[in-house]
Amino acid sequence: MFRKSLQTITWGDPQHHLFDHIFTVARNAGYDAVEIGFRRLGQVEVAKAARLLDKHELQLSACHIGGNLADIAQAADERTSLERVLGYLKGLGSRYLIYSGLNIDASALDKEITHLAEISARCADRGITLLYHNHDWEFRDDRRIWRRLLDARIDTLGFAPDLGWAVKGGHGMQALLDEVGSNVRVLHFKDFITWEDGQNTCHLGTGVVDFAPAWAWLAEQAGADIWLTAEQDNAPDNDRACAVNGQYLVSHLDRLGH
Repeated sequence: MFRKSLQTITWGDPQHHLFDHIFTVARNAGYDAVEIGFRRLGQVEVAKAARLLDKHELQLSACHIGGNLADIAQAADERTSLERVLGYLKGLGSRYLIYSGLNIDASALDKEITHLAEISARCADRGITLLYHNHDWEFRDDRRIWRRLLDARIDTLGFAPDLGWAVKGGHGMQALLDEVGSNVRVLHFKDFITWEDGQNTCHLGTGVVDFAPAWAWLAEQAGADIWLTAEQDNAPDNDRACAVNGQYLVSHLDRLGH
């Protein structure tokens, strides 16, 4: 089953006071869920978040955290706050916590991945699956970071691949999906205006990223339960970006017969 989700990053920070509006726009655009970074979502009490989601008939597909777990001070903070994050997700009936990071030098990478494995196991103990979300840096320098992560073989870790960032980092979309396919729980669609460095994002289907391999791959994933998430880091008109990206997902899912 493929379902559509909106990453609310487009509205920037702060955005918790806009949730009612964002959820209205998301629902009108045909999304089934929203994905929100915890530093934004955690600004409201879980009961209020639940009421807003119920009001708009939306789910929380996943919540996102990031950082450098090899940084001792920050790692301690992540561990302290992790229980709050997991409790929050359980309160909303959400199963996935997305983590992005690992943008560090080789000397700290193994330690970081070890910490990631520990946190992944803690999440699994609470009934939550930790998902790794890539950017472009994992594929630079002959895929140094990406190869080390895959070689670690963390059984409790799933994946939320970002297709746009992977291609921008020089990794083939088909290769990415072949590597982590059975462990994909969330799939991020992100398009860019150019191949230049930076978050020069645009509406899905209007930029330089060719998503055809992803749609062909999805056509072969009968029975898979995957959230398809539209993510546009910035836009001149946030509401319009939400609507256009939603229509992109809807139209392609219609072609798949979903």
